[in-house]
Amino acid sequence: MEPVSHCHTLPVYCLAPPVNLISERSDEDPSDSPEPPVAPKKEFQLKVRLSTGKDLRLSASMADTIGQLKKQLQAQDDIDAAHQRWFFSGKLLTDKTRLQDTKIQKDFVIQVIVNPQALQAPKLSPSSPASE
Repeated sequence: MEPVSHCHTLPVYCLAPPVNLISERSDEDPSDSPEPPVAPKKEFQLKVRLSTGKDLRLSASMADTIGQLKKQLQAQDDIDAAHQRWFFSGKLLTDKTRLQDTKIQKDFVIQVIVNPQALQAPKLSPSSPASE
């Protein structure tokens, strides 16, 4: 009978680091940007559908991050960026995600789920209960 150590060898994929992990990079470190700056920004209208049923258009470029677009939506429609969750193709888009990384094209629609408290908080006084 052979010793156990000879029968069990680790496959190569267990020894190598995974290659498909998504790494978050901070925006504060511009020195390690692998891609060259893109020629003039191509602005286009991004279609956004809020969970309230409202459709909006935002001016965006492929280099914009979701965080920047959340702030733009906040300025345009007075919805706090912290209460927005952006989805495209069934996936949650993080604040550091750039549009060019998401394969979003000109006429695609991004779903924005808005936390209901974000809509009620500025309009209702704390003493009046919210009826749902």
